[in-house]
Amino acid sequence: MPRRGECIYKRKDGRWEARYVKGVGPDGRKRYGSVYADSYRKVKAKQRNCLLAQPPPPRGTPAITVADLMDDWLGSVRGRVKLSTYRKYEGVVQRHILPRLGWAPLSLVTRAMLEEFAAERLAHGRTDGGPLSPRTVNDLLIVLGQAFEFAGGAYGLILPRVELLREEKHEAAVLTREQQAHLTGYLLQDMDLFRFGVLLALYTGLRVGELCALTWADVTPTALRVNKTMQRLRGDDGHTGVMVSEPKSASSRREVPLPAFLLPYVEQFRRPEGYVLYTRSSPWAEPRVVQQRFARMAADCGLEGVTFHTLRHSFATRCVEAGFDAKTLSEILGHADVKTTLNRYVHSSFEQKQSCMARLALL
Repeated sequence: MPRRGECIYKRKDGRWEARYVKGVGPDGRKRYGSVYADSYRKVKAKQRNCLLAQPPPPRGTPAITVADLMDDWLGSVRGRVKLSTYRKYEGVVQRHILPRLGWAPLSLVTRAMLEEFAAERLAHGRTDGGPLSPRTVNDLLIVLGQAFEFAGGAYGLILPRVELLREEKHEAAVLTREQQAHLTGYLLQDMDLFRFGVLLALYTGLRVGELCALTWADVTPTALRVNKTMQRLRGDDGHTGVMVSEPKSASSRREVPLPAFLLPYVEQFRRPEGYVLYTRSSPWAEPRVVQQRFARMAADCGLEGVTFHTLRHSFATRCVEAGFDAKTLSEILGHADVKTTLNRYVHSSFEQKQSCMARLALL
């Protein structure tokens, strides 16, 4: 398994390999060397010795800039992360980091410069000049931090520590019981394919990409087999296209039992093959189409501040209210860690708090 930011990898033959920058050629391109050992500790020591043994760069050697670093770092992670993750990193680098920090030699990067970058993005980071949220700015800083760790292993440089902003915790929107009952009634009235898809997500907790990637081969008479996701990604040619790929994580591969009341609707819309959701012009319905359709449904129901992902949060909350144990719910949602389920997706209603408090007795 690769060690993030250190240019150290475990090879298929069992050995560990560490890469380091040997020098810079006349054309300004970096030249790399590799060392090998039978353990991570040994290969890291060899890598460090090679870096320390290098002579100082000759006068006139081009300085390594943040732009150089980001190019090298992106190249190092491209084959080790999902394409969607790589595109996210690439977008952060192109839209935020290069325009403001790309010119800077790494030797001149200071903590004050990073703080100024974070403050500027916080105030004017959107494409329309508006502010970015602290969470979004932290996403940018995390990318910078990973690249700076990479620089330590690749170039032997010690760069300033990237400090994240303090974030205020905001609970995601969750449908109340009344809102969910109203939405369910709306979906069941004049049921069509997309209303069926929303109903399926509301009572199984599927992510929008998982729902769009679902085929009838994945739908058994009693359960859904979640084994892929759909998203629109930009290709190397600059154009975007729909891609069906592995799910978000290994734990996202799961089998979700269907509630009994959904089974008649599943059979009503079942086809011999193909995607569960589709349009007149396409054999599938991509996530943004489903999100747009749901936005219109939410507006029809008078639901404000609600997104498709709200359905997942609402599902998790209803499950807790129904007495699901945390481990079972975590596996249904496809989480690797129960803490993620409890901290991010479970929201206690005031009614539930009242019910719990009512159980107390005077001693």
